[in-house]
Amino acid sequence: LFVWWQRRVNGFELVEADRRGRALVFHCTHFDPHTRRCDSYHSRPFMCRDYPRALLDQAWPDLFEGCGFRIIAADADRQRRALSDAALSDAGLSEEQQAELRRRMRLE
Repeated sequence: LFVWWQRRVNGFELVEADRRGRALVFHCTHFDPHTRRCDSYHSRPFMCRDYPRALLDQAWPDLFEGCGFRIIAADADRQRRALSDAALSDAGLSEEQQAELRRRMRLE
């Protein structure tokens, strides 16, 4: 019934059911990936209105691939300078590891 409701009322098509993670993955039929716009923006469902705010309670929120939102730490500039001063490359971290650290710390 839930999946039917999502398709019929919200225009979400079921893409994947992850039983282990107890999650359903939907594709929105209202989003145009070329224009990156929603054709039902003013009548969009609450889950769309609340995204990504609902994820911000998580320690490491991951946004959907291609999402236009970015989560950046409030003091990102100060932390970036501190990491730069600590000379991450001298700590033996590769460029990829440094980039992952900055990403996980929400500095970019």
